[in-house]
Amino acid sequence: MEVSAQAQDLLERFGKLPRGARTAIMLGTAALVCALYYFLVYEHLATQRENLHLEETKLQRRLSEVRSIAANIAAFESEIADLEVKLNAALRQLPNEKQLEVLLTDITNLGKTAGVEISSFRRQDEVLHDFYAEVPISIELSGAYHDIARFFDLMSKLPRIVNMGSLKMEVSRESLEGTWLKVSGTATTFRFVGKS
Repeated sequence: MEVSAQAQDLLERFGKLPRGARTAIMLGTAALVCALYYFLVYEHLATQRENLHLEETKLQRRLSEVRSIAANIAAFESEIADLEVKLNAALRQLPNEKQLEVLLTDITNLGKTAGVEISSFRRQDEVLHDFYAEVPISIELSGAYHDIARFFDLMSKLPRIVNMGSLKMEVSRESLEGTWLKVSGTATTFRFVGKS
């Protein structure tokens, strides 16, 4: 291997330097090469390695979560099925708009079954809440005391929620056969609003 004249001249001058100066130049050159390697190669690779290590840790954590879910998939499916049953039960108690008319017909039929005459049945303005609406219904009915009690008992057994409130009762007539009452009040039912 041939060395150029300039390089040969430089090596000769380097060889003529005192031993301490040559050692210092060699150590300085080695330090410069190490510093360049550190800043140009190693630091970037170390950062990249650290990022890969953090990513590996995240993936390991995610893998253990997925394995945990996979191990308990039957329990999760069972829980979902239970929640769906509860939702369907709640929806039966909170009818939507179409089912509300059926509920009003059911209440009218209960009145006939109990022997109560429903003289007025007026739906009032709804009161909206988060996922449901209160549907107040002004109701007036008349009948024998025991028939009215039976009507309220039958209404309490409906699968849907119906609350009776603000009742005003007055005796319309009395006889040896029994006491006839005129009852007016508000029946409040609820309707599922859902997402708009």
